[in-house]
Amino acid sequence: MDIIDFRHDPQLLGRLPHMRRPATQRAWDAWLRALYGLPLDDNGLALFRACTGREQPRAGGYPAGAVITGRQSGKTQTAGDVVIYTAATAPADGSADGTYAVLVAQDMRGSMRAAFRYICQAFERVPMLARMVTGRTADALTLANGVTIGVYPCRPAAVRGIRALVAVADELAFYRASDGNPVDVEMLRALTPALATTGGRLLVLSSPYGQAGALWELHRRHFGREDSATLVWQASATTMHDGLPADYLERMRDDDPDAYRSEVLGEFRAGLATLLDPEALDGCVADWREQPPRDGVTYVCGADVSGGQRDATAAAVAYRDGDRVVVAAVRAWPAPHNPETVMGELVDFARRYGCQRITADRYGAQFPQRAAERAGASLIPSELDRSALYLEFLPRVLSGTVTVPHDPVLLRELRGLERKRGFGGKDRVDHRPGAHDDRANAVAMATYLAGGRREGFRGLARLTGF
Repeated sequence: MDIIDFRHDPQLLGRLPHMRRPATQRAWDAWLRALYGLPLDDNGLALFRACTGREQPRAGGYPAGAVITGRQSGKTQTAGDVVIYTAATAPADGSADGTYAVLVAQDMRGSMRAAFRYICQAFERVPMLARMVTGRTADALTLANGVTIGVYPCRPAAVRGIRALVAVADELAFYRASDGNPVDVEMLRALTPALATTGGRLLVLSSPYGQAGALWELHRRHFGREDSATLVWQASATTMHDGLPADYLERMRDDDPDAYRSEVLGEFRAGLATLLDPEALDGCVADWREQPPRDGVTYVCGADVSGGQRDATAAAVAYRDGDRVVVAAVRAWPAPHNPETVMGELVDFARRYGCQRITADRYGAQFPQRAAERAGASLIPSELDRSALYLEFLPRVLSGTVTVPHDPVLLRELRGLERKRGFGGKDRVDHRPGAHDDRANAVAMATYLAGGRREGFRGLARLTGF
C-alpha cells in the first residue's frame, strides 16, 4: 500500500479529522506523490511545477525533501502521517527490529506534545493501528514489527546512536537551544547518519524565516534544480490548505505584513540577519554572574521599564575600565508585577551601585518617572531608541571591548536579536517573534551610558552593515 492510499483509506488515516475533507489534502498529496515516485495527474503536475520550479518529478522519488510553507497549513499532521506510515508498513520479519521513525519538534514542550498527541490519536482511533502497539512511553510508541516511533526535541545529542527508517524535522527554521543559539544545521548533521544504513528519507517541513540557516540553504541549493535529489517544495499556506478562514488571513495581512509574507505566503524575510556574531559574543562573556559594588568605581544604570502585564522590567549597571565597558550586574522583574513596587526595588538596586540617576526607554509617558521620584531617584528618558542602542552595542561586541555577565537569560536574549534592513538606510533591531529582550535592552543602555558614542565605533558599525 502506498502512502496516498494509507492516508485516504477510511480504515486507516482516513478516519482522522484532517483527512475527512480530501480536497484540503490535494497539495499535500501532490508533494507526497512526487516524493515517493508515484504518478501525478495533470493538476498534480501543475502544482509540482509551480511549487518546485522543476519541470518533471524524478523517477523513483527523492531520498530527501523539504516543504517550505506558512503556518496552519497542515505541516505537523502531514509529518505525523509520514512517520506513522513508515513505521506501520515496515516489515514484521525482524529486519526492522530496533529501528526508529523519528519526528523532531522544536525544543518546547508544547510543540513536542502536539506532535506526539497527533500520532497517539491515530493509534487510538484506528483499530488496525491500535493492535500494533506493544509499548508506550511519554514520547514514544513501540510497534509489534520492532519499530519505535519517537518524538524528539531539537537537541542533536538526543538522536545520536539510533537507526531511523525516516526522520522528519518539523519547523526546522526555528530550532534553537536553550541558550538561544541556533541548532538547525547541527540537527540535520545528527539525523543524516541515523539514516545511513536504512536508506530512509530525511524530510523537513517548516515555515520560513530569515535568509539564513539550514532551511534557507536547502532552498538556495536545491529549489528549481532538476538534477538535485533533494526536493524543495515552496508554497503558501493557502495552497497547501485551501480551507484556511478568510478572516484569519486578512487579520494576519493587516496586523503584520512581514509576518504575513513568511507565515502565510511561505516567503523568506528579506534583509533579516542575526545582529551579534555568536563567537564574538562568547568572547565578551565573563565567568561571573554579578560583581558586587567596588569602591572608587563610577557606575551608570540603564533600564527597560514595562507596565508589568506582559514584559519584564530590567536594569543593568555598568562602568568604564579604560577602553572597555564592564556590565557589573543585571536584574529583571518578570511579569506580571506591580510597576510601583518594582520601581522601588529597581531604585534600591541602582543605589547599591551609587546610581541616583537611571536612564530608561520612553515607555509609559510620565508614570515611570514619577514612580522613580517617589522612590527617591531620577528617571531620565534615553536619547536613543532600542535599535540605535543595539547598533551602538554591536561594535563593542565585535571589538571585544565590552564584558557582560554570565547570565543565561541575558545571553539568550542577545543571541536572539535580529537586524532588519530599514527604509532610508536606517536599520531596525528587535527580538524574534514571541521572544523578549528586556535584559538585553537594559545592558545595551548601560553599555552606551558607560562607554559613550565614539567615532571609531560608528565607523565599525558602518563596516558591518548590510
